[in-house]
Formats: sequence, C-alpha cells, structure tokens
Amino acid sequence: MRRDYIDRDYSPKNTDLICEFHLEPSEGVDFEEAATHMAGESSIDSWTEIATLSPELAAKLKPYVFYVDEEAQTVRVAYSEELFELGSVPQVLSAVAGNILSMKIVDNLRLQDIAFPKSMLREFKGPNFGLSGIRKLVGVQDRPLIGTIVKPKVGLTSEKHAEVAYNSFAGGCDLVKDDENLTDQKFNGFEKRAELTLKLAEKAESETGERKMYLCNITAPTCKEMIRRMNILKDLGASYAMIDVVPAGWTALQTLREEAEDVGLVLHAHRCMHSAYTRNPRHGISMVVVAKLCRLIGLDQLHIGTVVGKMHGEKHEVLTLRDECVLDNVPADESQHVLAQDWGS
Repeated sequence: MRRDYIDRDYSPKNTDLICEFHLEPSEGVDFEEAATHMAGESSIDSWTEIATLSPELAAKLKPYVFYVDEEAQTVRVAYSEELFELGSVPQVLSAVAGNILSMKIVDNLRLQDIAFPKSMLREFKGPNFGLSGIRKLVGVQDRPLIGTIVKPKVGLTSEKHAEVAYNSFAGGCDLVKDDENLTDQKFNGFEKRAELTLKLAEKAESETGERKMYLCNITAPTCKEMIRRMNILKDLGASYAMIDVVPAGWTALQTLREEAEDVGLVLHAHRCMHSAYTRNPRHGISMVVVAKLCRLIGLDQLHIGTVVGKMHGEKHEVLTLRDECVLDNVPADESQHVLAQDWGS
C-alpha cells in the first residue's frame, strides 16, 4: 500500500500551494483512497511502489490532503513550495493538473482553484498596466470603457476591416479589437490590417478628441513571430496587442509578458478554447484557475464573460472572475469553490 497523505489535522503553512479539487472515484474505489492516490501522483508518488526516494526527502516533500468532504466530493491538498519551479506556470500545471486528470482510479477530477504562496507570487511581475494603467492610457476615469469587435470575425479585407473599426471609433468606442481567429490570412494580412486600422484610429482621435485603442491579434505559430508582430505594432504607434491565451500556451504568455514590458504594450487576453477544459463542472480545470494564471503571468485584460449573450457563463461565475482579476485580497467562497488569495503587490 502506498503512503497515506490524508491528514485532517494538518494546518497549511504560508509557504504551501493549496489546491481544491472536485473528485469522483471510479466504481468500487474508496473516496479517501482516490484522494491519496491523486495527491501522490501530483507530487512524489506513482502508480507502483517506489524504493528510490529517501524517507527524509519524502517526509519533507509529501503532500497533505487536509480537507475531505466526501458528500460534497471535495478535497483540498497542501503542496510544499519546494515541489515547484516557482516561476513556471507550465511546471505547476504539469503537477496539479497533469497526469492526475487521466487516472483510472477517478471517473472525474476537476481543479477548482489554486491559492499561491507569496514565495511564488514574488517570481511573477503581474500586469504591467492593469485597470488603473489602462484608464490612464485611454484617459477615461469616470465611466466604463466601451469596446467592440470587428465583425464578421473573418472575411473582411484589410481595407474593409479598417473602415469598420473607424466607424466604431467615430461612434464612441474606446477599444476596437480583432476576433480570435483573425491573424494573418491572405485576404487580410496582419501588417496591412494593423497599418490601415491604426491610421484610421489616429484619424478618429483627431476628430473626436478622444484616445482610440486598436487591439490587434498577434497570435502566431511561434513566440518569435508573435514578438515580431508585437514590435511591428509598436513601430506603428499601437498601445495594445491581443493574444489567444489558451491556444498560444502558458510558456508563450510568460515570454510575451517579458517582451511586452520592453515595448510598452498592453496585453489583452482572449480566452477562446477555455471551455475545452473549463465548461464541464465535474472534470478539467475551472475558469477561475485560468483567470488567476493570467493575472499571475501579467496580462492586463481578460475576457471573463458577460452573463448575457451567446456564450456559456453564469452570473455568479462572471462576478467571481471579476473579483479574482481586480481585488487585492480575494476572500474564500466555498459556494463557488474559491480559495482565499492575497495578491500582495
């Protein structure tokens, strides 16, 4: 029998990374057995007996399942910070949302939330602009920012795209953005679209006396190409770049955050594809986790849903995501499976 990681008396340290999971064991599997297997697989254990780990290191690195609610199918696990490469979102996810989602011992497993220790927060810069910086950039302090998306999302020439954007700016929009699947197609190339649209944004600024922001999608096959496109936008006078965060990947986002600070661009995050692992309430990863990772890495804006409209997303989830994006201290909310998070600076 493998190690038992359940310890209801354990009090998490301020250096622990805490995860909450929804857990449904496979038929015939005891709930606590499934919980201890999941905790072990996401840290120092495996599917079979291991003889190579020293008892001293095992005691230091072992996870603690300190909260177990079988009726609610909820467990919380405390992981030592030493299990993680503190500045690496990909490595953290490989641990707490990697192989464990494929284990036969569970029918369903969902990572509901992660609470990050201060030692990990210090390894990330967070948003370069954030809400206050964007309001200063746009020059709007006393009302919501108004934005729209050029439609159809694909199918317009660069010239027609720029015209639609201009009409939106002239009509009162502060922000006009590309949609998720418009990048560098033959009928609407990235560089031409950026040049024409930014030129008409400047025209709208001179006519209205208001700042106008074009959010051009830089999503591309490689980080090298996305950085090149980011620099093109900067040279053209842009203040923003948009990125499809899930298709691009966490490594790309961490790289782009570093580059964006050097060129001084706001990073706008489109969350397309997130529902592939956030929509199922019993399995996968919650949108709360996605939002927290985007804030941790340092994106400046994120789609969180609108309550109304064509996309999935209940009011309580949208408000929870809003809080996670803007509050300095997020309180725990057991009804929404949200762990307390002090974001520090």
